[in-house]
Amino acid sequence: MVHSGATDIRSFHPMADRIRLTVTVTSEVHETFTRIAKASGVSLGRTMGDWLADTLDGAQFVAVQMEKAKQAPVTVMREMQAMLNGAHGEASLVLENLRSGRAAQAAASPAAVARGDAAAVAARAAPSSNTGRKYPPRGQTGRGKP
Repeated sequence: MVHSGATDIRSFHPMADRIRLTVTVTSEVHETFTRIAKASGVSLGRTMGDWLADTLDGAQFVAVQMEKAKQAPVTVMREMQAMLNGAHGEASLVLENLRSGRAAQAAASPAAVARGDAAAVAARAAPSSNTGRKYPPRGQTGRGKP
């Protein structure tokens, strides 16, 4: 049989799009990933590769920021500070709400909570139900009329 043309190995080999690397890691990293690999029944290399693939979005963000920082370090520093300040503010608000027992308010918009707008907070809170049935019952509107 004569075979003409190149065959794309990726069409029948699932590992073809992966690149094999040799990576030096600490003994602690090795031990941790070995435990994950044993627990999941997957090879150590596959475990580490999957972990890296799962965190790719974060790595891409860091890569972009580092590339931008080479071109304009002051601008990137300000962007990162603004982002961290925003995240800190949101986290502080959530913690404050949880500490004060305002769990329903924590689910509401931060602006409504800050204004003390109880109606807006209540409107966003899910109604409680322990009846085990769908509400409203089939064939009825919210007012009990069919």
